[in-house]
Amino acid sequence: MSFRMDVKVEKVLEDGAYDAKLVNVEQKETKFGDRLMWTFQVDGENTEVVGFTSMSPSTKAKAYQWAAAIAGDIDPKLGWGPEDLIGGECVVVLEAAEDAQGAEKNKVVKVKPPRKGRVQTIDPEKDSRGPEGELVKIPL
Repeated sequence: MSFRMDVKVEKVLEDGAYDAKLVNVEQKETKFGDRLMWTFQVDGENTEVVGFTSMSPSTKAKAYQWAAAIAGDIDPKLGWGPEDLIGGECVVVLEAAEDAQGAEKNKVVKVKPPRKGRVQTIDPEKDSRGPEGELVKIPL
């Protein structure tokens, strides 16, 4: 029996803002209690980055702000869930940080709406990069 494994490169990107797509958001039990773990695929980098938020339902909480950046307006009566967000495009703001083992990794510190001129698509078959396919990095 033969098989082929995809390879995800664990590389640390420079601090800054990157176009990305949300690939997963799930509830995790952590030493800080129940949290949401957000996993983003960074365009053009073959790497994923994660960020954590509380599970607070407040519109001032990071989870709501990140969800609204990806989905746009959220109806307070309906709320939101992973199915409303996964595949959505956004801009992630990354900083380098050390994990519990002392290894350097990227940390998502902010999620912003997709850049103007980018088409919001949840169709993974469509290419969501710019016309030249390059990663565009903007200073903060």
